[in-house]
Amino acid sequence: MIKYVGEMTGGTFGIKWFPSGSLMGAFEYFDACSKGVVQMAGDWPSYWTSKDPAFDFLGSFPFGFTNMDYITWMYDFGGLEMMQELYGKYGMTYFSLGATPSESGFRTTAKTGPIRTLADYKGKKLRTPSRATIWILQQIGAAPVSMPGGEIYLAVERGTLDGAEFSSPGIDWEMGFAEITKYWSVPCWFQPSSQVGVMVNLKAYNSLSNENKAILRYAAQAAAIKATAFYEGESARSIERFTEKGTEIVRLDDESLQKLEELAGQYCLVQAKESEFYARFLKSQMGYLKEYKDWRDMTGRFGQGSTPQYVDKVLAELEKMGVK
Repeated sequence: MIKYVGEMTGGTFGIKWFPSGSLMGAFEYFDACSKGVVQMAGDWPSYWTSKDPAFDFLGSFPFGFTNMDYITWMYDFGGLEMMQELYGKYGMTYFSLGATPSESGFRTTAKTGPIRTLADYKGKKLRTPSRATIWILQQIGAAPVSMPGGEIYLAVERGTLDGAEFSSPGIDWEMGFAEITKYWSVPCWFQPSSQVGVMVNLKAYNSLSNENKAILRYAAQAAAIKATAFYEGESARSIERFTEKGTEIVRLDDESLQKLEELAGQYCLVQAKESEFYARFLKSQMGYLKEYKDWRDMTGRFGQGSTPQYVDKVLAELEKMGVK
């Protein structure tokens, strides 16, 4: 986004980026941007649920939105405007910078063992920051721990955690998790997607010219497309990297997934009674899912995608033909 803004303005609109943790702690970004200590800050909205439970719905939700669901809801069902209204309560506006595909799921150590059933979660100290996921894990006897992403590696390596989750496979690979974990439990029921973005101090944003406001807005959209493609591509490429390092992929059974999905439905109704914004977001997202259901069902594997059975055969023939 910063690169696109600079290119579109010939360098007259500059944004200086500081690496995570260099100015303040990870959980301090929200207040810093709200108060104008910094003009902008990258975020994952679910970190801010202590401000309002509604933020948990904007980052991800168990058994909830895919990345395409987020994009469709934000840009065609009024979701982004609702998000900006919530951030506006705290003196900020907000722009999405993309949505990951399904995240990796929990990675556990050789000592901890694999997670294949609900019983395997019991007593496990697992890092996850989402309030919804924390509540669900507590219901099944796990011991969830919330901590910034930068602290995960050492906590797992030292045995403070039995396992952890962080992001999509490509990001997890860059975090070095193949070095400290043995088992990879899929699917990632608790984060089918993670929407990420940038908070912008409202006074700073309003001080921009109309032209620069538009440039920032559309640079964010362009960056979101690039980021979403990157997350998808790196997820596919990283599976082989993990397995070559000795990671064993295990699958959670269908009975466990059904129970977890029921708990997710219970949790969101409890939270709707605690926050007006949460209830509004819940109604909006559930309304979108209901509206989209027929099309999703009708298109099936031709909508969200599938791998045709002829792929390997075609690739083999092209190899024979010498196609580069």
